[in-house]
Amino acid sequence: MDDDIAPVPTAFLSHASEDKAGFAEPLGRELASLGIRPWLDKWEIRPGDSLAGKLFDEGVSAVDAVVVVVSRYSAGKPWVRAELDAAVVRKITENTRLIPIRLDEADMPAPLQMLAWHDAARSETGIRRAARLIAGTLHGQDTRPTVTPPPAYASAVAIPGLTRADSTLLTLLAQEAISVSTLIYVPWPPVVAAAATQGLDEELALESLAVLEQRCYAKRAPLAAGGAVHAVELKPRGFRAVADTIVPGAETARQRIVASLASTPPTSTTVVDNLATLTGTPPLFVMQFLRELQAKGYLTLLLTSGGCSRITSISSALKRLLE
Repeated sequence: MDDDIAPVPTAFLSHASEDKAGFAEPLGRELASLGIRPWLDKWEIRPGDSLAGKLFDEGVSAVDAVVVVVSRYSAGKPWVRAELDAAVVRKITENTRLIPIRLDEADMPAPLQMLAWHDAARSETGIRRAARLIAGTLHGQDTRPTVTPPPAYASAVAIPGLTRADSTLLTLLAQEAISVSTLIYVPWPPVVAAAATQGLDEELALESLAVLEQRCYAKRAPLAAGGAVHAVELKPRGFRAVADTIVPGAETARQRIVASLASTPPTSTTVVDNLATLTGTPPLFVMQFLRELQAKGYLTLLLTSGGCSRITSISSALKRLLE
């Protein structure tokens, strides 16, 4: 016999004679079809055999499990009780599995009351279900749902104070803001579509958006008819929180911007575009960094409605940022 082939589990069917034809025997046949060798007295005991020897030496004592069919008939059967007592002893001493199957809503014997049992019907369907339960147990079937790989957002780097889902949505908002070159009006539909690829459906995305609003990272634009979200305003602090994640070499780019401004103050009216070309970063990234420098008093940035950008003054302290 091939050592790699697992042995066939054996189940002893303890039952009252009244339950043999209508339940125990068809249960045994169903078990056999599921890879379980049933031990049923009808099939194992021959004329002249010792009943006690067959039942206890070759039956209860040599199987992997004892299936006790508890019914209105079995309660007063001494043989069933003796088999049960022997099975309980084996369960304790040899870890034999004891599987109660209850019919007729019969009272469960005291030794079995602490075990989980299966209520079965006296029908073809009931027998089939009981057999599948027993076979699955003896074959070690795992009935738990299959765990699939986690959604993509679960591996995102979490921003302090935000969950990974919230951080993912903030990142997607910033990426879309770069695409449309503005923080003020970031279209929501493409963000939702991108979120879906990360495992965030629209309901989860809206939950995360509510959190971003509470943290002052973002704000919904005025709602469309029906209360639907159509656009989001991304706050500068929200963009800043993920800028280093979505812009490659962001810190190096900031240093190059400062160095360029400190060494050669620009006079062009397209300073944002020029610095974006110099650093190979999106104009929106450059714009937000210049606004940060302006908020700290390092320079004065002038923007016009025509899209022009000009720096009108630079503080002498700007170069200290390079130290």
